[in-house]
Amino acid sequence: MPALNERATAALSSAESTRLAAGLPGIRTALGKRELPEPALDAVLDLLDRLAEGHAVVVASTDTLLTTSQAAELIGISATYLLRLANNGTIPVEYRGTHRRFRLADAMHYLEESKRLRQRSETPTPEAK
Repeated sequence: MPALNERATAALSSAESTRLAAGLPGIRTALGKRELPEPALDAVLDLLDRLAEGHAVVVASTDTLLTTSQAAELIGISATYLLRLANNGTIPVEYRGTHRRFRLADAMHYLEESKRLRQRSETPTPEAK
């Protein structure tokens, strides 16, 4: 597997965020005219939206392997709980020698699925009449 080169940026300053937010409509139009594939266009615009909102971002391949600590921090759980999830097959794990590694895509999938299930359980059900 080739070495991956992740890109990270700190949040933009308030002035930079404001400038970017003001320029986003023009950027959307320009990128749309270049006939980018829809998923690529959505990803670029999402990245720019997050920067304009003042968030720090990291761009990485979904095949990036995370350590137990990195994956647990990303998901927002303890490393011990993550290992329990891996041991019972809830989240896939790969071994590199004796070290466990978690794919970024699997961690994100688990995080999104957890949020979806939590939202569903918090949504009140209509009362039967």
